[in-house]
Amino acid sequence: MAGTAKLNLIWQTSKGVATEFEFEYITEVLFKDFDTSFVFDHGAYSTVADNAVIIYSNDQKHVSPEFIRYLNEFRKKDFRFFLLHLSNENLQHNSWYYAKANYVFRNYYDPAITNENVFYIPLGFKSGYLRKDRPLADCGSRNLSAVFMGHPKSDRVELINELEKLDAHYVHKTNTFNCPTALTQEECIEIYQRTKYAPCPMGNVHPDSFRLCESLEWGCIPVVRYFKGEEYFKNVFGQHPFKVVNSWSEMHDIVAEDNFCERSEQVQQWYAGFKKDLKRKIRDIIENSTFVPEKKKRLLPYLNTLAYDFSKKMRALRGK
Repeated sequence: MAGTAKLNLIWQTSKGVATEFEFEYITEVLFKDFDTSFVFDHGAYSTVADNAVIIYSNDQKHVSPEFIRYLNEFRKKDFRFFLLHLSNENLQHNSWYYAKANYVFRNYYDPAITNENVFYIPLGFKSGYLRKDRPLADCGSRNLSAVFMGHPKSDRVELINELEKLDAHYVHKTNTFNCPTALTQEECIEIYQRTKYAPCPMGNVHPDSFRLCESLEWGCIPVVRYFKGEEYFKNVFGQHPFKVVNSWSEMHDIVAEDNFCERSEQVQQWYAGFKKDLKRKIRDIIENSTFVPEKKKRLLPYLNTLAYDFSKKMRALRGK
């Protein structure tokens, strides 16, 4: 494929938050270096174009039959297309249709997915957190040892209990994801600018969360936890400079270290290089991938998709 071909980003997410939340991450990081056109189809499945990235969100077991028929239209025209699969935290998703695409970009690493055409990307950050040209606060002016802002669930309760034992910490609790009582983005950024370490506990069921990249953008050193005895984040970030702990009780020892400024500079250099390398890898996949998409029809997975869609509609009818 010629490197000068326009890349068509097609949003099949719904209008509003589902499209806006990661818009900056998608356009200003992942596909920043491409000549792009934006199409906001919002689930209409009406736009079929060559050299396209279909952006969709699905955390259900199956995609809809309409989505499968939409992908088949690309195959009928022999168009190159890529999938950007967002929001599959629970990992309970039948990804059989991935084989239809030239390549799939997705977050939330899943060891059960064995497709050769899958590339894992970080969860990223909410639109508004990209630092761009704004300067970072000097490391010596960071007067908060550690911070947590979010909903106290999963291992976060344990984390909050440990942070409250520290002399210089900040905790702001919310009631749910995207909570109306949450701090504004500018308030969160101001807190991150004052903070040295940003512990990053689990999301609902998965070790990754948006706060990891959000805190990196603003100069904090992330602290992550081993997940079921494994160092999860190397699956997405490779060899990274994050602090990795077995227990949040280790936060006391981490903040007591006296080399923050040196480590902070190393982490920021690594992060800038990581984002640059991530964009390079994505460009290489889109321009040079030799993966041959599957063209044969797979009846059983498609029938399972139809059955799941039918049962979902019946449950909705019974609920009225």
